[in-house]
Amino acid sequence: MLIPQFSLRWVLGVTAACGVLSLVAAMALRGSAWAMAITLAAASLGATLLAHGFMFFVVWVFSVIAARRLGGVQNSPASPFDARR
Repeated sequence: MLIPQFSLRWVLGVTAACGVLSLVAAMALRGSAWAMAITLAAASLGATLLAHGFMFFVVWVFSVIAARRLGGVQNSPASPFDARR
C-alpha cells in the first residue's frame, strides 16, 4: 500500500504542534530570546533530518549503480520503498 493511513487524532496532534511552533516562531520574530532558541533548535533538527535523508538517498543510488555494474550480484540491494517485498 503506497498511501499510509492516518488517524484523526494523529493529524490533529500534528496540526496542533505546528500551530504551537508557529506561535513560538512569531514570538521569536518579536525578539523573545527563549523563542529564538526553540525556533533555532527546531530548524536545526529539520535541517539535520533533511541532510540525513539526502545522504541516505545518495548512498542508496550509489549501491544500486554499483550492484548493476558488478553484474548479477546475488544479494543486490533493492529499494527500501519497494512495496512488492
